[in-house]
Amino acid sequence: MMDTIKKTRFLVGIAGGSGSGKTTLASKLTSACAKIGITGQIFSLDNYYRPLGHLKFEERKVYNFDHPDAIDSTLALKHIKDLCAGREIEQPIYDFKRHTREKEAVLCKPTQLVIVEGLYTLYFPGILPLCDYKIFVSTDMVTAVLRRVQRDITERGRTIEDTRHQILATVMPMYETYVKPTQRNAHFSINWEGEEIPEKATEGLVRMLRDHFR
Repeated sequence: MMDTIKKTRFLVGIAGGSGSGKTTLASKLTSACAKIGITGQIFSLDNYYRPLGHLKFEERKVYNFDHPDAIDSTLALKHIKDLCAGREIEQPIYDFKRHTREKEAVLCKPTQLVIVEGLYTLYFPGILPLCDYKIFVSTDMVTAVLRRVQRDITERGRTIEDTRHQILATVMPMYETYVKPTQRNAHFSINWEGEEIPEKATEGLVRMLRDHFR
């Protein structure tokens, strides 16, 4: 179970399939914690996709971004450890339209709460033991796919055909093979049906964090 020793940092890990609502839950938690005086930030593993500038653009488009090897877990782990140790980091920015990193980075300062969210938050053996509390978000496949399609078209410049191909070729197979099995590593699983994240789940997590920093 969770370490009961009071610390200056608390790390929450949120995993789940693509379109499951990981980012929405993380945003709701940081916002609710801010209201009770707990500083927090979202550490998205999406920022740590490997840069593909060495590949031709057509090759980048068909790259398997849903495989765990697509994530630079070594750099992500280093940055998580730095934040937990009270050090600032220069976090990369990933350009999902060009499928590579931007030249600029974002300065991230340490906060009391760090929420690591991504497909493989509960997969990487280096990151897993750092998480004080681990959450897996599951959503029905239809809802998740619709969210993925909307995001990829509006935010990442993909066509409907590109998105359809990616969902069938990599998203669903990688979820079943690598992501879904990590649910066993979670302290708590949220079954999110519908549009709104379950209020009781969020409220319980906020109470836990409040008690931790009290």
